[in-house]
Amino acid sequence: MIKYFMSLLVILLFSFCSIQQKVERQFEGEGREAVLKAFGEPQKIVDLEGGKQLFVYVKETHVRATEISTGDFTLDKRVSPSFVKEETYRFVIDQQGIVTDAQYEKRTK
Repeated sequence: MIKYFMSLLVILLFSFCSIQQKVERQFEGEGREAVLKAFGEPQKIVDLEGGKQLFVYVKETHVRATEISTGDFTLDKRVSPSFVKEETYRFVIDQQGIVTDAQYEKRTK
């Protein structure tokens, strides 16, 4: 019973700390100015039906290849591959300038 409770607690803690939920809590219900202040001008603006707008922000981070430490006696060095981390933020803003939906997505290329 205690293991079940602890497992449930860990799952709940991870779900409460997700970036998606932080973005939702921080921006939903706020004005357009809050998004512009935090992210600047959007890379893409899409006009939606009903006078709504979709603001899209994409942040790319290049992670270079790094050597993995396996000890001094290893003849073959291990190297982690380089990759690009792409974070996409999407905000739907209604005709009054209020954020009605905030989404976060992370991908690696």
